[in-house]
Amino acid sequence: MTALIALATTIGLALTLLTVAAPPAAAADLLSQGQPATSSSTENASTPASAAVDGNTGTRWSSTFSDPQWLEVDLGATATISRVVLRWEAAYARAFQIQTSDNGTAWTTIYSTTTSTGGVQTLDVNGSGRYVRFHGTQRGTAYGYSLWEFQVYGSGEGTPPGNGIPDPTTASLEATNGPLTTATYTVPSPTGYGSGTVTYPTNSSSYPGVVLMPGYQGTQQNLQWLAPRLASWGFVVINVGTNTLTDDPESRGRQITAAGTQLLALGNAPGNPISGKLNGTLGAVGHSMGGGGVMAALRDDTRFRAGVPTAPYYPNANFSAVTEPTFFLTCQSDPVAHGNSYAVPWYNSMPQAEKLYIEVPGDHLCPMTGSGNKAKQGKWIVSFLSLWLRADTRFSPFLCGPVRDADKSNTSLVTRWMDTCPY
Repeated sequence: MTALIALATTIGLALTLLTVAAPPAAAADLLSQGQPATSSSTENASTPASAAVDGNTGTRWSSTFSDPQWLEVDLGATATISRVVLRWEAAYARAFQIQTSDNGTAWTTIYSTTTSTGGVQTLDVNGSGRYVRFHGTQRGTAYGYSLWEFQVYGSGEGTPPGNGIPDPTTASLEATNGPLTTATYTVPSPTGYGSGTVTYPTNSSSYPGVVLMPGYQGTQQNLQWLAPRLASWGFVVINVGTNTLTDDPESRGRQITAAGTQLLALGNAPGNPISGKLNGTLGAVGHSMGGGGVMAALRDDTRFRAGVPTAPYYPNANFSAVTEPTFFLTCQSDPVAHGNSYAVPWYNSMPQAEKLYIEVPGDHLCPMTGSGNKAKQGKWIVSFLSLWLRADTRFSPFLCGPVRDADKSNTSLVTRWMDTCPY
């Protein structure tokens, strides 16, 4: 492996980056998961209303084969609703409304469409209420309505926005650690992967899980720099060691899935430090073959909602089916996995995904521990996963718009930048 090419020192931009043109948008927490759900009907006993709010994209609610039908979730208290995500099975709604209510009887429509095409729909809305429901009026198929997940995001009364995470600034995002205190836990019996160290916030809130996967002949040390940084910004992070040092990208994808499964299981089990800390949402970050594994997990496992493949490597792979938000971080002088060989063709082949591509100076090791500009890389990765795993739009300015532009236009820091802004 070649010696690292030092990243050029960035100067003269700090004051610019600290200035935000407008106040950041309010954060949004996932309010619906695990809450009581009811529906107008169910297709059968294996597709109950509760399956749409259980955080498991392998279970679903489906209705009988008629119009209209509805699915309702009780948030437990009045909340401000800012986003609703519908993850459709093949049986989707062509026409539907999203409605809120304070009492479960009188409903206010906060979103309406007659031209839905199914898939994964992320709806930015503005409303309030204790009860939120999907009300379908026209099916898109001959079957009923079927949702893998019905996710309601917002801020509950008396709950600090963003699970206690303060508004981000350039200075706080570029610091080594974020605002939350963290601790670590060694997974006692890894299942489907070699080893696992979990870094997690010590407060009482629940957060998305993130799997870190190393590259060829790599260990947990590869991305050790990222684990506490992510955890201190509100993620439960499992840093993985692989079954063998030479596992290929496809195997690493399966190990990402296995680690995510065990992380969620630990969050649901009593008697360990991360019990109750997982909200059911998953993301992944990987380097080299681990980055190829991230792409495989996004392609194959619908539980993973966003990914960050860094210097990703996977010859002859097709990821055009990936629809989840993906951030490619690549290295300008990479002799192993140059962006032009892998990440750029994948980026261009994914028309349905929100995407970010940043190339920085350095060789293949530039995203690894001890290499590259970790203040900038950390800021971008934390912002991307905060936006797409927590729906926290306060982090958008650091990826899109004037605040981002200071990084994007600095050729000593960024040698290529592509995105699908606005997010």
